[in-house]
Formats: sequence, structure tokens, C-alpha cells
Amino acid sequence: MRVRYLVLIILPLLVGISTFGIYIIEGYGSSPFVSLFDSLWWTVVTFTTVGYGDMSPSTVEGKSFGILILVLGVVINSIIISLVSNWFFALRSGKEQGLKDVKMEDHIIICSDSPVFIYSILFENKSFVARNKAVIVTPLEKHPLLGSEFESVPWVHGDASKIDILNKASSHEALIGYVAYEDDADTVMTVMQLEVNSDNGAIQTMARYQIHDYKAHLKNVGCDYAIKTFDVYVPLMVQACLHQGAPVWVRELILRESSTPILYNKELRDQYIGLTWLSYIKEVKSQFGEIPFGYVDEEDNLHVNPPAQDYLQKGDQILTMVPAKDRPKGDMEWDAIEILGSEEIPKDGHIVICSDEYPFIRRILIEMGLAGIKGEIVVLSETYPMENLADYPQISWIQASSFSDKGINLANAKNARIAFIDHKRDSHTLMAVLRLENLTGGSIFTIASYREPDFDERLIDVGCDYCINVDELIAPILSQNAVHHGVGALIEQIISHKPGSQSLFILTLLNGWEDRTWDQALDELKGENDYLPIGLIKTGGNKMIVNPHSNLSVKTGDRMILITKSDERFDPELFYEPKV
Repeated sequence: MRVRYLVLIILPLLVGISTFGIYIIEGYGSSPFVSLFDSLWWTVVTFTTVGYGDMSPSTVEGKSFGILILVLGVVINSIIISLVSNWFFALRSGKEQGLKDVKMEDHIIICSDSPVFIYSILFENKSFVARNKAVIVTPLEKHPLLGSEFESVPWVHGDASKIDILNKASSHEALIGYVAYEDDADTVMTVMQLEVNSDNGAIQTMARYQIHDYKAHLKNVGCDYAIKTFDVYVPLMVQACLHQGAPVWVRELILRESSTPILYNKELRDQYIGLTWLSYIKEVKSQFGEIPFGYVDEEDNLHVNPPAQDYLQKGDQILTMVPAKDRPKGDMEWDAIEILGSEEIPKDGHIVICSDEYPFIRRILIEMGLAGIKGEIVVLSETYPMENLADYPQISWIQASSFSDKGINLANAKNARIAFIDHKRDSHTLMAVLRLENLTGGSIFTIASYREPDFDERLIDVGCDYCINVDELIAPILSQNAVHHGVGALIEQIISHKPGSQSLFILTLLNGWEDRTWDQALDELKGENDYLPIGLIKTGGNKMIVNPHSNLSVKTGDRMILITKSDERFDPELFYEPKV
């Protein structure tokens, strides 16, 4: 029997023996022990070692009995104090080690072994954190966010693919589950367990996977939305050199801050049923400052930038860009934001890919091919060369350290014009950027990825032209999609150049363009060419207007941000399309 149970039994027994014992020994005549209550009082005072001295035994037998009770009181007090201390320590230690059950409902649960992912999700869901409606489940030995603003968020230590661990986090009562593990198989298993443990799959599961093509598996186990890391940051790295400013526009759109526009999923109002798509976007832009990007129909099909003459039907869910709260009609020139990565790209030279991750190399080669980027490509990596490399004469593969002086010299990087850099360790990425910039005197256009928060400052300090956090956009996309269904799929489509998709372009307006307001430009470009204008970069600057105001002037030389088919061929008298 455990010690605390012994104390609970022995303590009342000793109190009873002491009370009746002193009453029998001293309870006669004028003694203060003539009543059982007074004897109980003496027992309590003696056991607790308070010793008021208001009553004491007078006989040798009574004093001897009192000594025994006093000793037993000291022993019992020591045991009780030890038990209480251990209980408080266990309570605190259990919370610190993630061993305690977390009782919640209508909360979010983040299952991950990545502190960066966990932090990003909590940052995007501060409203849940403020209401104590968030819990972390992680196999990490310590709270993953100690020292951060989220260190007080409760957590459970363990394997989230086990039901008993999920029960500790009250996953069956959760609203949204965010899942991301280094091993994609763990991601699939955890999503399945969250769905199984939820009442009839009521939880919304949002997952990030990295390498394997597990999207179908995630869908089969009930995942509501899954996104592959490489499907976001690799296309944006290509966009950073092909359409400078596009990654900045995407980032501003999905951050869900009060100073930026936000993507919403809105049910189509009855008064708009039967309108053509062009009539609808003109109406809501002039009235509410919104720019609709597309809609999700009743069969859950996503339509991005549908044809101008498509008719809207009851049940359509509109995906629309809603203006910032302090700019309800859209942005004017003074609301423009600075574009990072707008430096001039050299016209001559080859492209270098520096990476220790084969999936990244493979994906960036595919994305460059889809985007139509021409020229010689040198891959610098310690990984083994791709199969059938002989079928790609424009690609040279150098198997060497991708961040060393020796490797960079072997890649003839001093004559390169663009470098894509991606490593598992940010320190390796930093060294690659530093050596490339020093070797070329800063003439090369370097685009890098990074993992750790705020590491972009170090990369920019050593000359990096554009850098992107691997998880920076994943967490906002997952969080947005949990609230506004279809947002994630829309973002994935417009940043890629997959054949037949609607993609993001930034084009310069040439002399064939006549000056007009944004509303007029929207009417003409969408009505006549099926281009959807969504943003603007004014002439002679590097500042972007994310959601232009209806009355904003659009002039020759301005750069138009628009969505249209990935294989669109633009009028050369009207637009200048950058070629890389």
C-alpha cells in the first residue's frame, strides 16, 4: 500500500488513540482533560507541534504519553510535508514534461516535431491562444517553445499516432488539427488517428508533408487539406527571378494581418445569382473594394479566374480578396509596400543550383522547365546525379560540397547569373550565399531558402537578393484554409506554372496602353482578354500596391500583377513579359 494511503488511515487512528488515551489517563478531578473535546484539542495542538501551553498533563503517566504523541506528531508532520511537496513537484513537473492531461474543447491541436512549424501555427492562431484553446502534441523531450511568447501553451509529450496520447490532448473535442512531421509516414498516421478519434470525423485536419507523394494517402485517411512543402516555396523561388515581386504579393495576401488584404470564402448572395463573372467582379470591386479570384461550386470543384461570361449559381462559394480594415475600398499609392528582391538580374551566364536535398533539386528543375527558363544549368550537390542525365544536355551535375569554395569554383559560379540555394542546415545556406556573392562581386542574383525564424536578416546581410522561409507560408496557408475552404488550393495553383492552370504574372504595360483607372483596366483586361488584374507596381519604383483602389490610375510603364492561363501568350504591343 502506498505511503499516502497509510497516512490517511494511521493519522485518524492516532488522533483517536491520543484523544481517548489522555482522557483516560488525565481526565479526572479538576484536570483540563475532563472532556473529550478538550482532549481532542490537546491532541491536535501536540500533533501539529504548536504547543500553546494552555493545557498539559500533570501525572508521570500523562507526561510520558504526551512525549510519545509529540514524537509521533513530528514524524507524521514530516511525512505529510514530504507528500504535499512531492505532489506539488509532480504537478509542476508533469506540466513541464508534458505528462498531464489537458482538458479542452473547441480548440486547436498541433501535432509536430518541428518547433518552427508549431510556432508558425500558433502565431497564425493567436485568437485561440488568447482564449486558452490550443494544445501541442510533440515527441520532443521539452516544451518546444520555451523562451518564446507561446511557452505557456499546454503540451503533451508523446507519439500523436497513439490514441492514448491524443486523448491526453482532448483531440476528440478539437475543432482543427494541424499535423507536420519530419517523416511523412508519421504525418499520415497521425491524421488518421485524429480523424478516428474525432466524433464522426468532425475535426478539420490540415497537414504538411515534405518529400513523398502522400497527398492521396492523406486524403484516403480523411485529411481535409494537405500541402507539400516543395509545392509552395520552390515555385515561389522561381517566381522571385521570373516575376520579381510575386512572392511578396502572395505573402502579403495570406498573412491575415489587419494591415493587409485577406482571402475569404464567402457564400454567394442571392442578388448576385445569375450574374456573369465579369459583372460580379465589377460590382463587388466598386462597392466593397474586393477582387474575387474564383469560386468553389457545390461539387467542391475550384474555379480560379473563370471565364468572364460564366454564370454564377446558387451554392457557389466565392474566394475573394477583402481589403485591409483601414482601407475598405482598396490601396492607394501611399499604401504601397516595398518589394524585396527587385535587383537587376544579369542577362548572361548560367544558373547554379546549390543543394544537399535531392527532392528540392528535382522540383526546381521541373518548375524552371514549366516556367520556360532557358539556358545552361549547373547542379552542385553531394547527392548522386539524377538518372538519365544524358537526356538533359543543358544540365551539368557536379558532385561536391554545395557550400564550399572548391565546389563553387568547380561550378564556375563566378560566371553565373542566378543561384538557387537550399540546404537542411541554414549555416550551409549562409556559407553558399556568402561565397557566391563574394566570388561574383555581388553581380549574381541569389535566391535562398531558410528554416530558422529571422534567419533572413543574416542572409540579406551577406548579399542574398531574395530568401524565403520554408514554413513561413505553409502555416498561414493551412490556417487560412481551415477557416476559408479552397484558399490553399488557389494559392498552390497561381504560384505554379503547371500546364492548364491559372498562374501569377507580373507584366510591364507598354505604349499600346492608354491611361485609365483601375476599374476601367479591370473591365477591359478581364472582358476582352480574360486576364484578372489583382495588383500593381507603379513606374520607376519598387513598391507594390496589393489591392488597388478603384480610382487608382494605371499608366504606361506600370507593372501589372495578374492571373491568367500558364501558357498565355501576351500581346507584345501591350505587355512586356520578362524572360529569364
